[in-house]
Amino acid sequence: MPEPRPATILHISDCHLDDEEGSRDRRAFAAAIDFSIELDVDLLLITGDLFDHSRVRDPLLEWTAAGLDRSNRPVVLIVGNHDCFNETSVHHRFAAASRCGQVTFLDDPEGARVEVPGTDIVVWGKAMVEHETAFRPLAGAPERVDGRWNLIAAHGLVMDQRVDPGRSSPILSQELDGIDADYVALGHIHTFQVIRKQPLTAYAGATAASMKGQPGAVVVDLKAGSPPTLHWHALSIDGWGGE
Repeated sequence: MPEPRPATILHISDCHLDDEEGSRDRRAFAAAIDFSIELDVDLLLITGDLFDHSRVRDPLLEWTAAGLDRSNRPVVLIVGNHDCFNETSVHHRFAAASRCGQVTFLDDPEGARVEVPGTDIVVWGKAMVEHETAFRPLAGAPERVDGRWNLIAAHGLVMDQRVDPGRSSPILSQELDGIDADYVALGHIHTFQVIRKQPLTAYAGATAASMKGQPGAVVVDLKAGSPPTLHWHALSIDGWGGE
């Protein structure tokens, strides 16, 4: 079987977009879109909490869709606890798959895997209906697809050996042990963190303040014959500069 083509992914999360025009969150999101174009990434992966809440108004939805379309590249999107996919979810109104040209929205609570057009990347993730202990972001993750870069997208809290009943959307360390993927892209924690190297697993952090208050995003490089690599990249807003 032929080896997958090299790929570069821009991973962002916890954008928390709201109705305030010119907010720090909006500027960070726009900077991430700019960077996806500058770096010419193969995929923009958003791991939840694109919106801060489900009451945001239609002008913000239009602004967000325009930004995603401006990237002019495939986008895969899952929900988080601020925009979870219950009956009142903003994503029913946003309707990314029909509103945007290249956005795939993973809306299946049981999980679904999609092929990213024009690449050798497949992404699996599930829709959080409610942010609760019963929701297990990695439960049901499928086996690897040979000849493809296998990505997992999840929004939740990594825990060690057992579920803390006071915490919602748990991701257990032993669940990660059973994952056969090239990259596990996480959302929910607002600080950039590399959780482990095998499988390579990281929180992108909140886009507007992911490392010591700096806005940033995670760049993942995938090349056949080499282990997956990632690095954090500062986004330029409010005087913060890129790398």
